[in-house]
Amino acid sequence: MATDITMPKLSDTMTEGRLVSWKKGVGDPVERGDIIAEVETDKATMELEAFASGVLTEQRVKPGELVNVGTVIGVIGGANEARPTEQAAPAPPEQADWQPPSEEPANGAEPEIPERVLELPEASEPPAPLLPGDDTKASPAVRRLAREKGIDLHQVRGSGPEGRILMEDLDQAAANEEAVTEQAGQPSAGESPAPLEAEPMTRMRSAIARVTAESWRTIPHFYETVEIDMKAAGEIVRELKGSGSAVSYNDLVLKAAALALTRFPRMNASFRDGGVVVHREVNIGFAVAMEDGLQVPVVKGCQGLALKEIALQAVRLAERARSGAITQEEISGGTFSVSNLGMYGIDAFAAVIMPPQAAILAVGAVADRPVVRDGHLAVGRTMRATLSCDHRVVDGAYGAQFLGELRRVLENPVLMLV
Repeated sequence: MATDITMPKLSDTMTEGRLVSWKKGVGDPVERGDIIAEVETDKATMELEAFASGVLTEQRVKPGELVNVGTVIGVIGGANEARPTEQAAPAPPEQADWQPPSEEPANGAEPEIPERVLELPEASEPPAPLLPGDDTKASPAVRRLAREKGIDLHQVRGSGPEGRILMEDLDQAAANEEAVTEQAGQPSAGESPAPLEAEPMTRMRSAIARVTAESWRTIPHFYETVEIDMKAAGEIVRELKGSGSAVSYNDLVLKAAALALTRFPRMNASFRDGGVVVHREVNIGFAVAMEDGLQVPVVKGCQGLALKEIALQAVRLAERARSGAITQEEISGGTFSVSNLGMYGIDAFAAVIMPPQAAILAVGAVADRPVVRDGHLAVGRTMRATLSCDHRVVDGAYGAQFLGELRRVLENPVLMLV
């Protein structure tokens, strides 16, 4: 019985995927769970597992092709189907022995031998060879395209896992080369400048553009901001660091948000199918800046994790995101998000909600600012946090109560240690 291999939908925002490479050839035996291909989504490169055992009988999509979700990219047949035999090249027709003419040619001329032309099959172009010492990581399709475009793979920086060079990296390299060429040939005074061409977007940049545009178009945002005294929180960070437990301000925010979400569960919700779904699990995503965009790893089950456990998971997930080794499971399932730009010196900002979540918390820098205490001006160590809310799910008063609880926990950080 044949089983279709389809392009999977690996995230809520994925509509198409690119086949990076096949890990099994036509005719190879396949066991359920075997890695049969690599697929590039809008967020990462994933390994595609077989959901049936048998023999890979068809490869309908070539490496490098971009296809819609649900497209059949290959077929697994029954285990008794053998590897297809290669068709032997047709043998040239046997050349009949030449027979001299029955009559002698006139004037003693040499007999005329009929000319025969054998048409040889056109040789197919061999794949791009892997030269000795060539340690570039790229699929055969990428190597072939690079050769066609005249691109030196050693000069291309790969954006895939472990520096693997993807198709989009070739597009970027070609665009950069064109830009350098155009700059070198700038027109002199009096000449009309050549029209500028749009820079091609990477898959990650395209995904960000699509998701944020959808969020801004469909979600009625409103914003609320509070200023939080972080003096006690700073002392906790220093004490834990001194005892060998590295905890950051961002870890404190994640833990405080988890505690606040358990008290105000409607903030841990999604607008879906015309209704509101309140999630039992508190799965908090946190934005990690990348070279050409961002990833949002998710710390799952935050309501049951201690502060140190959240800190360890956050560090591990951030490192995997920056190295390109993050999995789809590790960036999926978020119910609330935190975006922190404090390390860049940003005082305050408003973030765009990630559908289908109902809210996102934007955190600014912890800095010395003027505050009023007991009617007197003083210097305080504060942080500004802005909550973006989906007005279909919550109202301003509910969002304000959530922020009040977040501030209470952060200003009394001992609550996060029990």
